[in-house]
Amino acid sequence: MKKQFNTVKLAAFAAAGLFLLLQTSCKKDAGQTGSDNVSGKTETNATNASLIAYKATAHEISVGYYRTWRDRTVSGNTNDPIMTEVADSLDIVCNFSNFTPASSSYWTTLKNTYIPALHAKGTKVVNTQGFPNVADTSYSNHYTDNTVGYEKWALDVSNQYAAMGYDGIDFDVEYNPTGAKLTTQAGMAKALSKYFGPKSGTGKLFIFDTNQSGTNNLFRQVNTYIDYLFLQAYGRGTSGMQSTWNTFSSYITSKQFVIGFSFYEENGYPSNYWDDVKYPRNSTGRAYDYARWEPTTGKKGGVLSYAIDRDAPLASQHDNNIVKPDFKVTKDLIKIMNP
Repeated sequence: MKKQFNTVKLAAFAAAGLFLLLQTSCKKDAGQTGSDNVSGKTETNATNASLIAYKATAHEISVGYYRTWRDRTVSGNTNDPIMTEVADSLDIVCNFSNFTPASSSYWTTLKNTYIPALHAKGTKVVNTQGFPNVADTSYSNHYTDNTVGYEKWALDVSNQYAAMGYDGIDFDVEYNPTGAKLTTQAGMAKALSKYFGPKSGTGKLFIFDTNQSGTNNLFRQVNTYIDYLFLQAYGRGTSGMQSTWNTFSSYITSKQFVIGFSFYEENGYPSNYWDDVKYPRNSTGRAYDYARWEPTTGKKGGVLSYAIDRDAPLASQHDNNIVKPDFKVTKDLIKIMNP
């Protein structure tokens, strides 16, 4: 669920004595909360148990894309959040990295502090990335462009993710591959399905994240490997959502279909914004429409937001100031989907 604004982003992870560059796709630009929707208690072990129990039930999930470069440990801005301040009832946090080098203290904090704290509330943390370019030396120096290479690469990715404590992998696909690229990426997805997704038996999530329709060539080849289809529906009304869902419905269930909106980004205006949330926030806008919308074939999987770190009381529709988030919209949408 990324808008094409920046150039390709790289997140580096150390494994087996080498740095493997995991290429992510382009997205858009460059206060403590208490328990919210499950109980009114302070954050105690009892509250965490209630949160975990809630998240284990059948419900429409809430997902937030968290921009690492807006974490206080990276930005140094006191009005920016830390990852553990997201709404307690959030089901999945997507770690979306940019402008955050491998040397940043963020990665140690993510591994040792953020992920364990979120796990204590039953919140899963997945990492967003793209498929590597097999022509790049970061791939070709270690792997071959064939089944043997894909399987070795997939094992290394699985080990890296396990070392960080991630609960899954989210692939950003904002293109429709053909030819050799399609063959390669389908092969990589198949290799990864041993470690992530419903075929793996590991409980680790495999997510296909896209602005494409269900006619996408790669989706058509890998749909049986995935847990969720995250649709970047930024700026789209719900009037055409059923038609979009129909392009996916022969391949996945409605409960796997999660639709996404974008919060207003501080550097988005005037060319990179969608106004999916109205400011000052008054419980209107496409984000709220998405929470209420359901496909005719059954319940949807849930709703996701890009730039959840911007779920803040902005003064106006295109306020570029860095404002402390309170995650009001996120909490509102959870309550709408799961009253």
